[in-house]
Amino acid sequence: MELTRDTDKIFCLIYEEYLTRRKLGLPKSQAKLFDSPALLQKQFLQGMLEDDISDAILELSHAKAIRMYYDRSFYLEDAGIIYMENRFINGLKEVTDFISKFIP
Repeated sequence: MELTRDTDKIFCLIYEEYLTRRKLGLPKSQAKLFDSPALLQKQFLQGMLEDDISDAILELSHAKAIRMYYDRSFYLEDAGIIYMENRFINGLKEVTDFISKFIP
């Protein structure tokens, strides 16, 4: 899966949120559901522009990592999870360490 750098950062943050939700005991089906860019910006993507989040979601949809809905909310596809699981073998800790390198 090829992604732009900005989209890759946002996807890592989305995946981190998914793993956190699972760790908190949410069922996989609920942990995979995400709100629209405006709500994501308030929930866990602070400091990012809503338009940039929207563009990343569109790019992830084209890459088949997510299923985007009309209101730009989305569902994390198994293909996206598998891609991230293969990328971050050690799970949440490894994702968090990676993210800390590019988030001041």
